[in-house]
Amino acid sequence: MRNLRRFEAACGLVAALFGFLGIAYALFGPTYSVQSSSGQSGTANLLQVGVPPGAIVALCILSLGLIGEAAGAVLHSRTRDNRWRIVLWISTAVMVAFLVLTLPSIGLLLLPGTLFAFVASALSLGVRRAALG
Repeated sequence: MRNLRRFEAACGLVAALFGFLGIAYALFGPTYSVQSSSGQSGTANLLQVGVPPGAIVALCILSLGLIGEAAGAVLHSRTRDNRWRIVLWISTAVMVAFLVLTLPSIGLLLLPGTLFAFVASALSLGVRRAALG
């Protein structure tokens, strides 16, 4: 049982790490292909092209979800309190929603983190022992 708790915490932390790496690549990685009027081509990142205010708000909400994922997984694995399980599941739902909404653009960058978040949420249910009456 103790190993499941450690694995739950590790999956939550890895989910947050992969999520933040995906956000960093979306901001700083060569995600846009540009071509000048003289025919030269190159790549640009989101910060060079310009980040719309709506994208900033969305990335901040996703970042809060990633922080909630890490905190919920670690604190639930230590305390087994239901409120941290709720935080964990809500954070996973936020990540799944962003994955679905951003699938055509940066959604694939969020896929590994979302999968680890789902594993951490599933592990939060743990092994239930039947009450002997």
